[in-house]
Amino acid sequence: MDSDMEFMRRALDLAMRGRGRAEPNPMVGCLIVREGQVVGEGYHEQFGSPHAEANALAACGDAAAGATAIVSLEPCCHENKKTPPCVPALIAARIGRVIAACEDPNPLVSGRGLRQLREAGIGVEEGVLAAEARQLNAAFFKRITQRRPYVTLKWAQSADGRIAAGGGRRLKISNTASFKVIHDLRGRCDAILVGLATVLADDPMLMARGANPPRTTLRVVLDSNLELPLGRQLVRSAVQSPVLVCCGELAFQEKAGAVSRLRGRGVEVIPLRGDGHVSLEHLLDELGGRGLTHLLVEPGVKLARSFLGQNLADRVWVFHSPMRVNADDAPAAMRVLYPTTGIVDLDGDELHEHLNPGSAVFYSLERSADFVLAGGN
Repeated sequence: MDSDMEFMRRALDLAMRGRGRAEPNPMVGCLIVREGQVVGEGYHEQFGSPHAEANALAACGDAAAGATAIVSLEPCCHENKKTPPCVPALIAARIGRVIAACEDPNPLVSGRGLRQLREAGIGVEEGVLAAEARQLNAAFFKRITQRRPYVTLKWAQSADGRIAAGGGRRLKISNTASFKVIHDLRGRCDAILVGLATVLADDPMLMARGANPPRTTLRVVLDSNLELPLGRQLVRSAVQSPVLVCCGELAFQEKAGAVSRLRGRGVEVIPLRGDGHVSLEHLLDELGGRGLTHLLVEPGVKLARSFLGQNLADRVWVFHSPMRVNADDAPAAMRVLYPTTGIVDLDGDELHEHLNPGSAVFYSLERSADFVLAGGN
C-alpha cells in the first residue's frame, strides 16, 4: 500500500505538468509499474493530444502486459471526443491491474471506465490518494458538477497590509519574480475579471506577458452602470484579444448608444441580472455556460469583499511584499481566513496560497499545480 501511494503521488506530480494546456480536460498522470519498477510513464500534455495512459503505454511497449497501471483519474471510456478512449487501450495492452485515484465526474465516464476494466478481467482498485487527486482537478470537477469556473482571487499587498498608494493611486507592490508568476498564471487561465474601478485606476491590459502563453484569455470587466471609457487599453485592444463587459439589465436598456459604441470596437457587451449591481452568481453561471474552467479575479477591495463574503472564491493567492506604503488613506487588503497550502519565497516577496474549505470543490488541503509551477514544494 505504501508503494501504491508513492507511485500515485508520482502520477499526481506528473499530471501537474499539463496545467494550462490540458484544459478543458483534467490533468492526468499515469505510471506503468512492473515488479516495483516504473517501466513507462506519461501525462496528458495538451487538449487534443494523447491522454496520460496512451503516453505511458507508448513509453513501455510490450512491458505493459501483466503490469500495473497507476492513474490519477479513472480512465476514459467514451468515444465522442478528440482522442481514442483509454480503457480499450489498457485492455489491448493486457494490463494486469489498474489503480485509479478516483472516479471521473464526467457523466459519460463516472464509473463506467472502471466497470469495463473489471469486465475484461483486469483487477481494479480505487481510492488511493483520492482526496488529493480530486483537489488537483478541483477546477475540472467544478466545471462538470457545478457548471461554473474555478475562482482564484489574486492580489499583492505591502508589509503594512495595503494594496495601493494613498488615495488608491496605482503602486507597483510586487517584485519582478512575482510579476513573472502572475503573468504565468494569467496565461494558464481562461478568463481574467476586474471591476470598473480597477480599469479606471490602473488602465490594465490584463494580458499574459511572456513567450507563447498556453491559453487565449478572455478579459472580463464588471461594469454595472456601463461606464467604461472607450479610450481604455482594454477597449483599444479588443480586436486583438477578446473583451467581455458585463453590465446591469437597466444600463443595457437605457444606454443603447454606449453598447453600440463598445460593440463597434470589438467589445462584447451582455446584460446580467442583479439588484442594482451585476450578480456574481449570474456572472459565474454565464462564464460556466461558455465552458470556462479557470477564472482569475484581480479585485479591488470591494470586489474581493463581495467574492469572499458570498463564498464564491475557491482559492486566494496573496503576494506579500516587504515594502511599506505608510499612508493611512491607502486601501487595506482583505484579511484571508482560509487555511494555507504553502508559502513560497519569490526573491523576497512571499506567495501565500489559501484554499476555501467552504468551496463546493474543496477535497483536501493540497498545493495546487499552479503553486507548484510557481516554485512551491
